[in-house]
Amino acid sequence: MKKKIIVIDDHQIIRDGLNAIFKTNKHYEVIADFDNEEDLFNFLKTNTPDLILMDLHLNSANGLELTRRSKMEYPEVKVIMHTMSDNMYNIEEARKIGAEGYVLKSGGQKKLEDALNKVSAGEKHYQFN
Repeated sequence: MKKKIIVIDDHQIIRDGLNAIFKTNKHYEVIADFDNEEDLFNFLKTNTPDLILMDLHLNSANGLELTRRSKMEYPEVKVIMHTMSDNMYNIEEARKIGAEGYVLKSGGQKKLEDALNKVSAGEKHYQFN
């Protein structure tokens, strides 16, 4: 059974790219993608993904705050921060608020899949560079 992923990113090209990458993936599928917190939390009321790929900097919200809220309201859903920011403060904050992973967009598909595999297996994964 495929792991269900929600993507939240304010850049349509990122959401389109992740949808394309996972369209043929045997282990993961994107079940929804959003660019704002309202749509995300409305969806979560009736759907339970396995993972959320959460951008750090959104036009409408802070990804760390959305992660904090997600972990409080839906603790069974794993969150991986998917961002361009390699700032150690953000990485530590993500870890403190309960994000299971932190992966840089610049790492490409292989590093993202490595993070998804580790987090899906119950491990933590924080990419620093």
